[in-house]
Parts: sequence; C-alpha cells; structure tokens
Amino acid sequence: MNNAMDWLLSAANWFGSAVCHQWDSHSYFIAGTPLCLCARCSGMYLGGLLTLVYLAVRKPRAAQLPKTPYLVALIIFFFLWAGDGVNSFASELRGQPFLYEPQNLLRLLTGALMGVSLGSLLFAMLNSNLYREPRSKPLFENVADFLFLCALALGLVVLINSQMEWLLYPLSALMLVAILGLNASIWTALAASFFRAATQPRDLLPRFAAGGLIALLLLNALALGRYALGVWLGAPL
Repeated sequence: MNNAMDWLLSAANWFGSAVCHQWDSHSYFIAGTPLCLCARCSGMYLGGLLTLVYLAVRKPRAAQLPKTPYLVALIIFFFLWAGDGVNSFASELRGQPFLYEPQNLLRLLTGALMGVSLGSLLFAMLNSNLYREPRSKPLFENVADFLFLCALALGLVVLINSQMEWLLYPLSALMLVAILGLNASIWTALAASFFRAATQPRDLLPRFAAGGLIALLLLNALALGRYALGVWLGAPL
C-alpha cells in the first residue's frame, strides 16, 4: 500500500513539474508534504477538471459559447487570475508587496475561477471539433446552472485550504488526473481536425487516444527537460 502511495506522489510530482514551478512558498502543504502543483495551478487544474466533468454530465455535446452575461463572467475570472499572477510576480521581484500582499488562498481562489473559464471554453471547443452535429445549446442557460458550478469550485477551494491530512493522496490523485486529462483534452480538440467528425461514441476513441498520446509525450518531455536542466545547473528546478 505504501509503495502504491509513494508511486502516486512521485507520478503527480513528475507530471506536475512539467506544467508548474512548484515553489514551496506558493504551495499548500498537507501532512508536511507539498502538493504537486502550486496553489494557483492547483485551483486552475482542479477547477478545470471539475468544470469538464460537470458539463459532461449536465450538457453533453453542448458546443455553443455561454450567453453574454456568463461569458463576461468567465472573462472577468481570467483577468482576476492574470491580475493576481502579475501582482505576485511583481511582489517577488520587488521583495515586497506590489499592489497587495500575495497569499496562497488568493492564488488558489483565482486559479479555481480560471479553471471554470478554461474548462468551459475547452468543453465547447472539444464538442465543436469532435462531433459532426454538436448540440447548439449554450453551456450555461440560466443563473442557477452557472452559480452551482461556481459554488462547487468555491467548495473545492475551501477543501484544499483546510489542509486536512487525509486529503494528501486523494488530492494528489485528482491533480494527476487533472494534469493528464486537461492536456489530453486540449490535444484531442486539436487532433480532432485531422479526423472525420464523430457520429457515434466509438468514433471518439481514436481521437482521445491520439490526444492522450501527444499529451503524455509532451508532458514527459517537459518534465525530463526540466530535470536535465536542473542536473546541468547543479540544482533541482
């Protein structure tokens, strides 16, 4: 059991190193162990995975962008994420707060909101590229639908911020799935343009296989490159 859990943490850290700086000062620690993603990336990847699952259950094949109020909200989420990132980076360079004191909770919160934006747009792009006849329904048709997803994302923030010890392995597993799943989904959406549009569920398999393979190769290459650069510099990155 311990070997399996150690493998899980190692795999999560390996793939996390391909997409995140993993600075301890920007990361949550659970049971004395830093998560495989920094606070901002934790929110973004888990929020993105949550959104993809939510929309897949609630709005399968929906490919139309959200109505204007919800699209504006998603754009605002992006600017909150980007603005907090700029403030955090500027604060690091200055050695003191730029606009305000950076906090992991703010990184996590803005990351989760960005995950909702990313997951929503990725879901629409996937369906548009995969299906011959995607449904013309918008991703969000009413306030309750959108607010419920946002509430789920905020619940995720509260859960991670609690840093309860039992969360280490479940969160590490979810982050590993999120890293692989979101990157595979992005490449699947891009690779789908080289296939005929799907008309049946079984037609999706080669598309997701191609996207998943590309994502695995790229993530491993990035992680290996980071490791090799750390060896060359004489210090882990």
